Amino acid sequence: MSIIRTNQITNTAGDASPIIPGCVLQVVQGGRTSRATVSGTTFTDIGVSASITPKSTTSKILVTVSGMLSNNTNNGYYSLLKLFRNDTEIGSGTGASNYNSFVAHLMTASYETNGFSQQHLDSPNSISEITYKLKLSAHVNSIAVVGGRGDTNDHAVPTTITLMEIGG
Repeated sequence: MSIIRTNQITNTAGDASPIIPGCVLQVVQGGRTSRATVSGTTFTDIGVSASITPKSTTSKILVTVSGMLSNNTNNGYYSLLKLFRNDTEIGSGTGASNYNSFVAHLMTASYETNGFSQQHLDSPNSISEITYKLKLSAHVNSIAVVGGRGDTNDHAVPTTITLMEIGG
């Protein structure tokens, strides 16, 4: 049996906190515990965000979002979420004829709710503070809801965004 004991490991530059490829360097979480509603087709900031300052330009950021989406209408009405790094949209699908988004909820029954969990592995190439946030949009003439049902304030569930810096 071998035992290695040390007080400090340094990288070749002499930094006391080495960046090991593939290791989690830091974790940050943000979000909200109350419902948020948006009326209209413009993607609107809903107060679900988290900020992180990467330790290296080669790091990747694993963004995980989770919560519940709803709408106040049915029969093909939708609620959409987009993910942003600062002011740049990231992680959305591509090639759709109408709507490219990060998370989508299509209503088939009145006030239907769907839980969601979605991830995106981002390569920001930065050591400056970065804010990741969600924006919500509704189908025309409807109200999109995150964190609860579309018809009532009877309950609320958390909507979270978790950032994990992965050493590169």
